[in-house]
Amino acid sequence: MPIDAYSKYVNRTLFCETYNSDMLIDILLSQCVDSDQKPVVFPDNDFSAAVVGNHYDILKTHFYCPHIKGCQSTVEMWMDKARQKKLASELGLDVVSSTVIEVRNKHFVIPTNIIYPCFAKALISKVGSKWSLKRCDNKEELQKHLERLPLMKNEWKDIDILVEDFKQIGTEYALVGFSDGNEVVIPGIIEILKLAHGTHLGVAVQGKVYPVPEDKQSLMATFREFILRTGFVGIFDIDFYESQGKLYFCELNLRFGGSGYAYTKLGVNLPVMMIKSFMGESIEDMNMSITHSATFFNERMAMDDWLNGYMSMKEFKRIRKESDIQFLYDENDVDPQKMFEKVLRKKQCRIAIKQLLRKVLK
Repeated sequence: MPIDAYSKYVNRTLFCETYNSDMLIDILLSQCVDSDQKPVVFPDNDFSAAVVGNHYDILKTHFYCPHIKGCQSTVEMWMDKARQKKLASELGLDVVSSTVIEVRNKHFVIPTNIIYPCFAKALISKVGSKWSLKRCDNKEELQKHLERLPLMKNEWKDIDILVEDFKQIGTEYALVGFSDGNEVVIPGIIEILKLAHGTHLGVAVQGKVYPVPEDKQSLMATFREFILRTGFVGIFDIDFYESQGKLYFCELNLRFGGSGYAYTKLGVNLPVMMIKSFMGESIEDMNMSITHSATFFNERMAMDDWLNGYMSMKEFKRIRKESDIQFLYDENDVDPQKMFEKVLRKKQCRIAIKQLLRKVLK
């Protein structure tokens, strides 16, 4: 089971095959419908967010789900990064120039106007995920990357890739917030201190959460307007970054980002806001914001980075010690932390045995 599932707050864990939308909907309708109450669905990745959004008309009878207000579009439509960037630009946010390359049955044409180096990623991350991300320094590298994509995921022979001008990033930021369709709360800013690598490329291993400073209040107002224009109702995650003194909009994620737990530990509970809103209760704390800063540590991302050679155990322990918030540690819910320590010890032992065997065999 996932380490989170050992929490005392988890009653049951169900499993779905990767990217099997029919199975996910079947599990919800056959295993999770409750005649006595209406469960709330919290998608925590792009795939589940898209599937739940696409089946909202079927699910809304039995569940409270994130959705697009008024149904003028869908969650998946707003996962389109080109569409997001167009709206961001209309609102005066800076965006990086980009173009879309359509890969159809392994065939594609690279436009002549692409500036190198460039950065390639899936137009809709529901199907692209981390394996589509790559910096390409010339046309030959981009050509090889696009040729490899269908081979890496054979079930997706057709995919749209967004190719952006490459920017050297100074500082990355994230915003986790909630919208009820009329009001938007963004309680603080997350500054990324360390990013994961490999399969978790771009996910925060360590970050700092702090109140929105005065010089970024107007930017937050623009992001609130951005969310309202999409019509999205639910918890969202916005990424932006600084490059050469300029702030650029990166992307909007229409689901609860993992870093949002840091907000909860600092007293702003976005999931509770969403539940109250869906149940028609008044939300007195829609204007709440965090009052002090704290650093957080995502142990699972760090463990995978250590296993894959991107981080030493010494660095792992140092970052863990210097962080104020650990995602798996809670004095009132100790089992996830205990299971994580158990898994970590096992993996350490296996690595030590492998290293010893290599020395003996030499």
